[in-house]
Amino acid sequence: MSLQIPIQKDIGEYQEKIVGKMSLRTLACVSLGFASAIAAAAIVYFGLGIEVGNATLPVMAAALPFWLAGFWRPFGMKLEEFLPLLWEHSMNSQTMLYDTGDALAGCTYTGPVAGKPSRKARRRAKRKGAEVHGPEQF
Repeated sequence: MSLQIPIQKDIGEYQEKIVGKMSLRTLACVSLGFASAIAAAAIVYFGLGIEVGNATLPVMAAALPFWLAGFWRPFGMKLEEFLPLLWEHSMNSQTMLYDTGDALAGCTYTGPVAGKPSRKARRRAKRKGAEVHGPEQF
């Protein structure tokens, strides 16, 4: 039985793992998520006088953005790379205007004009292997 070790193929995508399978960025996002959940629970319990068990929605809503920032990879990108692209895409008018360049404005087409092929050209096209030759050879 041979010894097999997984190897990172692209060194640019490698991220050093700090704890478990979490990189420093993911660990920071998880820590901030826990801190915001504890802060929201403290505000709900001490500020509003509501039991934390009855106010799980604000606690989870406070932690969710940090968890998403740490683990969600839309289109393989980090969230901080994806959000500017999403913003630019949504704020764009989504219309494309096609315009002929000034260099092409005076050009005319000088290629062959379509028309009825001659009898000789039709016979050559029916021959075996005619698809190898282009119409300019007829």
